[in-house]
Amino acid sequence: MDTGVVPEKKRVSSERRKEKSRDAARCRRGKESEVFYQLAQELPLPHSVSSSLDKASIMRLTISYLRMRKLLTPNEPMAKEQTDLDVQLNSSYLKALEGFLMVLSEDGDMIYISENINKCLGLAQFDLTGHSVFDFIHPCDQEELREMLIHRTGSKKSKEP
Repeated sequence: MDTGVVPEKKRVSSERRKEKSRDAARCRRGKESEVFYQLAQELPLPHSVSSSLDKASIMRLTISYLRMRKLLTPNEPMAKEQTDLDVQLNSSYLKALEGFLMVLSEDGDMIYISENINKCLGLAQFDLTGHSVFDFIHPCDQEELREMLIHRTGSKKSKEP
């Protein structure tokens, strides 16, 4: 009986399958990384920021960006283009505020934070965007904020964080 040859063939065949599987997985990961890179480049962020994001941050910021677009997109046809004066006025509002602007979802997720949060709190805008505000506020204040969010949105969500 030639039993030594058959296991050798099976082993070679099995190794080829494993190699093909590894190559296919490597190819899928490469394609996935390329899609994440493209998605990061589409975000309205400076290249220095978007090029250094990990996959979880890209997804978090993309979701926040889409929520913000949904919030700000009027139901009517496209609004007028911003003029240079509009841009100057918008930056003046934040300077006059001497604080920062934060937009929260009804769940307490920070979907927009103005970049001057860095001056006020020493925290980076992109590090906070997409995270829950409840992770950053004092536990004694959480219930009051939750009530304000429920009252403003009229939602009937549960009161669990």
